[in-house]
Amino acid sequence: MNQTELNKANLTEDQTTLFKIDSEVMTNKALVYTSRAMIEENRLMILSNYAASFMGNRQLANQNTDDIFKNRELILNRYDCQSDVEENFIQAQKNRARLDYLAHRSKLNTLVLDVSEKMAAINTQLIEINKQIMAANENIVEFNSEHITTNLDLIEGDNSPEKATTKTNAVLIAQNKKAMHDVMASAQSNRARMNSVISSSLDNSDALIENKSEIAERRESIMNNRGALLANKNRILR
Repeated sequence: MNQTELNKANLTEDQTTLFKIDSEVMTNKALVYTSRAMIEENRLMILSNYAASFMGNRQLANQNTDDIFKNRELILNRYDCQSDVEENFIQAQKNRARLDYLAHRSKLNTLVLDVSEKMAAINTQLIEINKQIMAANENIVEFNSEHITTNLDLIEGDNSPEKATTKTNAVLIAQNKKAMHDVMASAQSNRARMNSVISSSLDNSDALIENKSEIAERRESIMNNRGALLANKNRILR
């Protein structure tokens, strides 16, 4: 078998290998977009839960706190003191109420600060992710530019078909075989990572749905508190 016949046999074999690689890479592409869709869905659910918990439930609960201490002030102000002892008691209770409120507020400030620090760190990570996406986009542009040049070279350059030889074909075929091995290895490695990402996304989705349910339950308990404090206020005003 001469070199030209050997090249032809290798090319036939390479077609089968390329078909397998194409299947692996395109399946990975579908998995990549599936995982990205799941990640985006989870991200939007996270933001929804954040808004419901922080801007919704939190504000309702804080309003209840304010109203509870307004009720306390109303109770204490309506008391008709009969002695200095009772007056001192009332003032001490007012001070205690203010201290309790401020201690609670200070603790909440710490908790909010803890969350803010974590969110700032996440934002830093998101900035880095954006840089990675921008770098990937630049890689696509560079790849496209390189292969536009390759197309021109095939049309009228040093790489045009009429300049091919049996020897240069053999070199190209050998280079292709090595590239096929590398691409297949990369695709198989990516598959394992993608399966892990999808599994994590599914777990995150389950956790977010559970969080949403807990947020709804917490809102119900907040509204129950609201009903109780309004009932107390009605008793005060009788």
